[in-house]
Amino acid sequence: MTNLVLDNRDSALAELKKLTKNVKIAFSEVHNEFEDHLEGINENTNEIQSNYEYICEVDNKISKLNERIDDIYNVLSNITGKKLKKMPSYEDIDPLTTEEKNVFLNLYTEPESISYVELAKKMNMPISLTRQYITNLLEKGIPIQKEYKKTRPFIYLDKKFKNLQAKKNVLKIEQKILT
Repeated sequence: MTNLVLDNRDSALAELKKLTKNVKIAFSEVHNEFEDHLEGINENTNEIQSNYEYICEVDNKISKLNERIDDIYNVLSNITGKKLKKMPSYEDIDPLTTEEKNVFLNLYTEPESISYVELAKKMNMPISLTRQYITNLLEKGIPIQKEYKKTRPFIYLDKKFKNLQAKKNVLKIEQKILT
């Protein structure tokens, strides 16, 4: 009887060793798959970062081109003796929804540029929704400007439009929205 117990015990130990080996192999395979997946994520992250840096460079170049265009307007004004202005037209702004008006007003009341994250927190809404409303405002003709500070995007209203809105209420925003 003791031999039978010993044989069963030895058999169980051998089976346990076999199972342990199989588990280690399975975990090793899972570990390798995770490493491959992590490598893929890192490659995508690097590509996204490179694209973002490129967009920042392009945005800076556009800003410099705008400055040069302004210089050209000044030179042409001096040559012709007439003051040339490149006044944006704010007559073609589409009506805003109530939520878009709230986003606009929060942006309008900011004395400085604000990040999307800060605006989303201020409005108590998800950042993705805040970004969508900003996109909607831009598509409707609201002149929202963007600048980058330490690679983070910040937005603000064009100062001329802000002044015009204060004087003429271009968007026809009623006082009841403000409360």
